[in-house]
Amino acid sequence: MASDIHQTRDEDLQSLENAATREDSVLPMLSNGLAFRISSTSEILGRQISQQHPVQVSEHERVNETVVTFPKFRVAALLLQSYESTGDYIVRILHLPTVRSVIKSFYLRLSREESVPIGQAALLLSIFALAAFFYEPSESSQVATNPQDHLKLSKVFSKGALDVLDFSRRNTSGALEDIQAYIILTVVTFHLDGFSARGRLLLMSAATIARDLGLHRLDAKTEVLAEKNASVRDYVDREVKRRVFWFITSSDWLWSMVSGPQEGTYFIHPNHIQVKLPIDCNDDDLVLGESSELAMDPRPTGMSYLLERIRLAHLCREIVDRVPLETSKLEQVPYDHIIDLDRKLVGFISSLPFFFRLDAESRKRTRPLEIMYPNIPLLRYCISRAAHSRRCKLHQRFLLRQSSNPRYAFSRRACLESARAVIQFHGDLGGDGLPWIVAARRGIAMHFVHLALVVLVMDLCFNKDQADEAEIRAEVKATLQRFEDAKHDSPLLGRFLKSLCGIVRKHEIHPNESSNSALSNDPAQTSAPILNDFNPPGDDRWQPVQLGSTGQISDPALEAPTFDEFWDDAMAGEPDLDFSVWDSLLSSLDSRPL
Repeated sequence: MASDIHQTRDEDLQSLENAATREDSVLPMLSNGLAFRISSTSEILGRQISQQHPVQVSEHERVNETVVTFPKFRVAALLLQSYESTGDYIVRILHLPTVRSVIKSFYLRLSREESVPIGQAALLLSIFALAAFFYEPSESSQVATNPQDHLKLSKVFSKGALDVLDFSRRNTSGALEDIQAYIILTVVTFHLDGFSARGRLLLMSAATIARDLGLHRLDAKTEVLAEKNASVRDYVDREVKRRVFWFITSSDWLWSMVSGPQEGTYFIHPNHIQVKLPIDCNDDDLVLGESSELAMDPRPTGMSYLLERIRLAHLCREIVDRVPLETSKLEQVPYDHIIDLDRKLVGFISSLPFFFRLDAESRKRTRPLEIMYPNIPLLRYCISRAAHSRRCKLHQRFLLRQSSNPRYAFSRRACLESARAVIQFHGDLGGDGLPWIVAARRGIAMHFVHLALVVLVMDLCFNKDQADEAEIRAEVKATLQRFEDAKHDSPLLGRFLKSLCGIVRKHEIHPNESSNSALSNDPAQTSAPILNDFNPPGDDRWQPVQLGSTGQISDPALEAPTFDEFWDDAMAGEPDLDFSVWDSLLSSLDSRPL
């Protein structure tokens, strides 16, 4: 047929044009070499302690070789088992039967001192890092015997994976395993470091390699025709690539509605996507074909969370396209559009599968399933938190305008409702004591509680004399107390509280003070801040940043007031600020670097 002839010609042209765009570099090695070794966990932990007090090494070792350590096979198998029961449900980008096979062949090659695929090395280390973060320590464990050990191991394996990925980036064109490793390390980083620039950069690295591998046109007609005679392995790989692509894409779109430098923008355009959604099934039930017969009644599978995440991401992208960031442009948007978008978010929440819904009847119906699927509470929390935090974001700037325009009372109700929901979900999470769920309450989960707390504080600062003011005040103090009680779990908590106090001081929201006293920062007039207690002894990395009234970093000796002092000041009167300044204030509170 004529169309087939033209298609062949187009493919030939594309092949010629793309010459040398995907091959590995013709330049000589652009980085130090890599050496892999296998060590026990006690040796790995001991080596990490010694690295904090460096010893002299030979010039040859320093220049020519980066040593990356793997755990012994027994420990690796335990970590993979932990990953399967915890992390895999959150980061559904692997085919676990394939990974089980890979880890055996990888360790066999290592034991024979044979070369190993660089991408596989990075992927396995990233799996170990996430598994170690969620691992339950015990005195008899071969992995971690105390809470400090599993976090230290997570950091060691993360560093090893990053070293391998850096080597791959400098010397190869990248592979699917590189993408998977970058994605998993993104999740590890967010749990260890909050919603940080480092984590966002890791995912964008994954997106770049994915584009180079052509994942965005995985199911284009020409690609499908080329796969007509594909093997079973090819079908499995294609399904894994769909999972990988849609995880990256959904993250890109979801992040466009999270405060930070990436807010209001995304990289992946829907018109450029030629990729089917992943099949809704477990790995062991994966149908090796182009379609899958789904069960009529909703049931949890390994893919349930990712598919709902993708559905929410589409909605976030629509909101970003319709709601401008700039205050002057936002005020020109008909408010009916905001109400319509809110209706869609509420519709998403109400249309979740029953096992992800939060109402009492749905949770009662789900309880028998939780015996077989113990991760349902965590996944329910993750998807509900994601939806409600985006609903907060949609209404946040209208919340501040409610006092001047009663019509925006709808936004205040919606914003407070969702902020309270995020805080309540976090408090309920881990009530059953499952260790990986307790671990999930740290890090990135705390970040979203912080954003919800910002909403409540701003409402108290701006919308005075509301009927529920006393109730909200009590909720804010209770949440702050929760941060105080958990201060040893994560150094991020100190940053969140310092951010809140520092930014409000930056904008001089001190109605009871004269401008001179507000700017003086006299240490004699302030007491030692409770926030200093959030820093682990001797860990300078987590020292909070001090902000002066100009927003510049000030002398650490000039301490911020205690939160109680700040609270009494900030709540005493009506701050007189322009709406655009308050929009900036909210953005500053939400997006301080973590």
